[in-house]
Amino acid sequence: MPFIDAFGNILSIPNKLMFGTADIESHVISDEIEVEIRRFMVEHDLDVHVRINEYDPLGEAWRLLTNRRVSLLLRLFFGPLVWIGYVLNVGRLFGGDHYNAFSHSVNLYSNHMSIAIHEMGHVLDFKRRRWPGLWALSRFIPGFALYQEYLASLYAVLYFREHHMFDEEIRAYRLLFPAYSTYVFGTVVDLFPSAATKWLLFPCIALGHAIGNYLANERLQAIGDASITMGGQWWEEGERAVAMFSPATDYGRTQLGVLIGTVSGSALCALGGPVGAWLGFVVAHRSGSSMS
Repeated sequence: MPFIDAFGNILSIPNKLMFGTADIESHVISDEIEVEIRRFMVEHDLDVHVRINEYDPLGEAWRLLTNRRVSLLLRLFFGPLVWIGYVLNVGRLFGGDHYNAFSHSVNLYSNHMSIAIHEMGHVLDFKRRRWPGLWALSRFIPGFALYQEYLASLYAVLYFREHHMFDEEIRAYRLLFPAYSTYVFGTVVDLFPSAATKWLLFPCIALGHAIGNYLANERLQAIGDASITMGGQWWEEGERAVAMFSPATDYGRTQLGVLIGTVSGSALCALGGPVGAWLGFVVAHRSGSSMS
């Protein structure tokens, strides 16, 4: 669905800026990531269902009914709430990589190796729990999600390290720490719900970036691989961001057209964004056809 994927990619620009990578919720996932997901599943004997940039409410409902890893009572009482959230937050458009323990499925929309293996880390964590349903419900306890997110990120970093994927390990530090800081922020808001604490989001993310980059630099020195540098990785992130809107490629023209259309339509009226995005998409495709 080229238009939906392009529009969803544009809607995720705030998240791209927040985490410093154009790969967040790009809705285009590389073959390399799929290969590593399969290898992770084989090594840890996981049979989880992985949805790659897919939106399937009926399929998720069926898996919710047939997932015997979680007790039927928990699936009937809490599973529908999670399913409703899945239905309303159309991931194919709005993104939101996550693991759903009640349906035992992973949903991926980002073209970032660290995110993919992090979500698989959740699967591994839940596999090791005697009562995965209760482990899932524990996330509703303020602060408990911090431990689960820590484990998933730890499994991702260890996986990259064990397979000598040092470039991905450094990228993991740079992304997973600021991502983790959003859960720290959520915990603070849960414990101290006030207007003042809501201003802590960006300081928390900035601190996460600082810690992640510091630890990445420390790890780089321990690895001793001169071919991997922090500056080089940030330069590559910038190149991918520029390429996303390059008029020289069909993909870039499409993204640029949808971006201009979305901004122009939103400026005209509140609901003009999707209409403008569609017009921008059509114009970009026609211009691409005329150039070819």
